[in-house]
Amino acid sequence: MRVYYINTSKMIRLILTASLFGLTALFLTAALLMPGGGPNTGSGVICRVKTDEKIAALTFNISWGSRVPGPVLDVLKKENVQATFFIGGTWAKNYPELARRIVHEGHEIGGGWEGLVGFGVRADTAFKDLLAKSRNDIQEVTGVSPALFRITGGNWDAALQAVAKEDYRLIQWSLDSLDIQTPGPNQIVNNVLNGIQPGSIILLNASDTASQTPQALPAVIEKLRKEGYKLVTVSSLLELGPGLAD
Repeated sequence: MRVYYINTSKMIRLILTASLFGLTALFLTAALLMPGGGPNTGSGVICRVKTDEKIAALTFNISWGSRVPGPVLDVLKKENVQATFFIGGTWAKNYPELARRIVHEGHEIGGGWEGLVGFGVRADTAFKDLLAKSRNDIQEVTGVSPALFRITGGNWDAALQAVAKEDYRLIQWSLDSLDIQTPGPNQIVNNVLNGIQPGSIILLNASDTASQTPQALPAVIEKLRKEGYKLVTVSSLLELGPGLAD
C-alpha cells in the first residue's frame, strides 16, 4: 500500500496565489466596466456646465481600434452634429486618417490619458513628459494642439491632475451612456435620455470595444432633439456658463 503525503503549506500557497489572481482579474474587469466621474473625480475637473438652456455636449473617448470611429463620424456628419473627441497621441499616430477626419469634419479634439504606452516610453517617465509627448503627437498628425484633457477611465490621480491643469482645461462627464458595456442600443439610448439635463457633458465611446455605439447614436441624437436639446462641442457649451465639478 502506498502512502501519499500532502504538503499543506504548498497547497495553501497555491490556493492563495490562485485567489490573488482571481481577485486581480475581477478588479481589472470592474475597472473597465465602471462608469467614471464619481468620487475619484478631482475638484478642478469640469463635469457639466451651469445653464438653464437645453444644450448638451456629446463627447467620445477613443483609445484604440479603427472599426468604430468611422461609423460614428458617419452618423455625426449625416445628423450635422459637432462633438468633442478625446484621443491619445499613440492612437492618432496609429490612425492618422481617422484623427485628421475628426478635425476636417468640424469636431473638437481633446487629449485623452493613455498611460504608459507607446514605443520607448519607460515606466518611470514623468507625467509632464508623457502629456507633452501625447500632445505633440496629436498636433503633428492633426495640426491641432488640444486645449481640453480627460482621464478616459475616470479615475483622477492627484499628481497627474496637478500637472495636466497647467496646460489644459480638465473635462470629465456628468452623464455616462455606459455604451462601453454593450448593454444593447436601446439601453444606451435610455441611459442618455434618463439622465439628460441642461449643461450635461455626455460620455460615449468610439473605441472598438463600444461596438453598439454607431447603432445607438442616431436614436440618441433624434430623441434628444425631440426633447428640445441642441448638441454642441464642450468648448461651445462652456461659453454658456461656469463649469461645475459635480
